[in-house]
Amino acid sequence: MVEPNQLSGFSIFADMPSEIIAAIARNATLKSYKTGVVLFEEGDMATELYGLLEGEVALSVLFRDRVLKAEVRHEEYVHKRVEIIEKEMVFEPVAPGEIFAWSALIAPHQLTSTATCTEPIQLIALPVDALEAIFERAPQAGAVFMKRLAEVIAQRLRHRTDKLIESWYQAFGEERL
Repeated sequence: MVEPNQLSGFSIFADMPSEIIAAIARNATLKSYKTGVVLFEEGDMATELYGLLEGEVALSVLFRDRVLKAEVRHEEYVHKRVEIIEKEMVFEPVAPGEIFAWSALIAPHQLTSTATCTEPIQLIALPVDALEAIFERAPQAGAVFMKRLAEVIAQRLRHRTDKLIESWYQAFGEERL
């Protein structure tokens, strides 16, 4: 069972009325995972928002690139094939006190990254249907929550964009930026 004071360490819940925090805590569950566990993969459907209590989770995306490969066989025959190269890029670690899997709250509820435990973790799982029901009954608290959620999404988008620009620069150099 989740205690209301465990939610107080998350800035997204800061200054919310105690009855709202208590309702959220009643619907939440504690979960623990070991290092190396993949909590979810990019593209999975999301039904829970997570708040990290202990440990660290790496958020990553998988890039797929198609490369044309040509092999000369004999003098007149060229064999062509397309090879798909996959590369995982970690763009942000999630630290205690932060939320992740926000896609559960935004249609189409499909996760935009893969989450992997980089050390043992403990998290709070918040079912989205329960959160939505609570915020329907308390729209002011819901509006504050969604504003803070938008800030989290904007920060993650900035980090992802910065990481992509850095990778592009490393791959193609300054002249292609």
